[in-house]
Amino acid sequence: MMVQALESFAPFERTETLGVRVREQLRHAIMAGLFKPGEKLTLRAVAASLGVSLTPAREALFNLAAEGVLELGETNGSIYVPRLDEEKLRELMKVRVSLEGLAAREATPNLKPKDIIEISALNDQLIEANQKKEYKLLIDLNWSFHFSIYKASGMPFLVRMIESCWLRTGSYLNVIYPDFAKTDTGILNHIAILRAVREGNPEAVAAAVTHDIEFSGQALHAAVCAQQ
Repeated sequence: MMVQALESFAPFERTETLGVRVREQLRHAIMAGLFKPGEKLTLRAVAASLGVSLTPAREALFNLAAEGVLELGETNGSIYVPRLDEEKLRELMKVRVSLEGLAAREATPNLKPKDIIEISALNDQLIEANQKKEYKLLIDLNWSFHFSIYKASGMPFLVRMIESCWLRTGSYLNVIYPDFAKTDTGILNHIAILRAVREGNPEAVAAAVTHDIEFSGQALHAAVCAQQ
C-alpha cells in the first residue's frame, strides 16, 4: 500500500542527477509536513510514485538517513520518518533560534524593495490560505516566507543547516494543524517580522523570528508529548 503523501508525486524524466532530484523531492515533502511521525517509507513506494527505478530511490532514502532526516529501522533496512522526544525538540528549538536569528541578521541588509514586496505577497497568500483552511498550502507558504528571508543572507551552508532543522519537525506539522491556526498569533508574528524587515533593523528581525520559533515550539512540544 502506498503512503498517501506519495500518491501526489508526479513522475519525472530520467537525468544524470536522478538520485539528487528524488532526494530533493522527498526533502521538500518532509519539510512541508506531508508525512506523519513514524511513517514508513519503502523503496518500491518511493520509486513507483516518481516513476524511477529502485536505485535512485535507494540513493535518496539512504542519503537522507545519513543526514539524520530519516531513520533506519533495526531490521530489513526499513526507513522511517523519525519521531521526536522532549529532549530532542528542546535542543532543536535552541539550534533553530541561533541559526535562524543569524540568517535574519545577515539577510536584512541584503533585502531589496522587490524582495520585500515578494515576501509581503507570500504572507498575504498565507493569510488567505489560513482563512480558507487550506493548511497544506499554508505550510508550504510558511516555508517560502521564512526561507525567502534566510536565503537573502547569502550563506547557503547556513540555509542548508536551517533546512535540516525544519526537516526534523516537518512531520509534526501534520499533528499541530488545524489547532495551530485557530488563533491569529502566528499571523501576527509574521506581521512583526515584516515590519522589522521594512524598517531594515537586523536585530528586530532576528527578535521577531525568535518569537515566532518559540511560539511554534510550544505547539510542537504539545504534539510531541501527545505522541509519546
